Amino acid sequence: MSRPIPPLNLSYRVVLHVALILGTILGGLPLAAIAQTYNPPTDIGLPGRREGGGTRGCWRSDSTISSTDRLTALVPAQNFGYTSTNYPTFFVYVPQFYAENAVAAEFILSDEDDNELYKATFQTARTSGIMSLSLPANANLPPLEVGKNYHWSFALICEMSDRSADVVVDSWIQRIEPSTTLQSELQQASLEQRPTIYAQQGIWYDAISSLATLRSQTGGPVPASQWVNLLNSVGLVHITRETPIERINLSQSSQTPNLEQ
Repeated sequence: MSRPIPPLNLSYRVVLHVALILGTILGGLPLAAIAQTYNPPTDIGLPGRREGGGTRGCWRSDSTISSTDRLTALVPAQNFGYTSTNYPTFFVYVPQFYAENAVAAEFILSDEDDNELYKATFQTARTSGIMSLSLPANANLPPLEVGKNYHWSFALICEMSDRSADVVVDSWIQRIEPSTTLQSELQQASLEQRPTIYAQQGIWYDAISSLATLRSQTGGPVPASQWVNLLNSVGLVHITRETPIERINLSQSSQTPNLEQ
């Protein structure tokens, strides 16, 4: 005679319930859409600075700030990434110390020969977070050309009279033309799948931009998990807890910031 099966204890039932919920949420997506990992292209050896710090002017106490709490460009360690868009979006993490002391910020886009193509100066919020900076299509700025390298920089200004004290990060971007196969794959993919496709193809700026948009529009555990995995895959572990909170329209910025307090 077979023995009766004992009832599940409470802790086991809780674990099973959570597992069933997660399975329902994640089951409709392929594993690749959850395990978000960036596949970097070949390093082309362009110089860049992913993290910035300062010790002059209002940054004097910067030496006491943790090495993981620096002004940071959300880019791969190679300081280079691809985009497939005419006017891409850039992301920068601004910690609280710098947010509180900066009087203005400046974004500059230059060509490979260091000819300045676009510059915008603006005030920032006094709160920490990730800035989303989109190149404007309506500011007499031609679209990025396919196959050309562009240099971009982001500076926090603490003294307008002494720009040598700026804290700066800078990196490189190149626009590419997606292959016919990739275009077809993207057209057939859902919004949740596109960030993973971009990341797998090494198209960094489109991967992080599409994922940031997805997070802001839908929320939920899958985009949050993708966000963490994407930043972890390029060594930006300390920023995974942050969500883009400030979108800057560079076309509404100016050469001279309004510094009224």
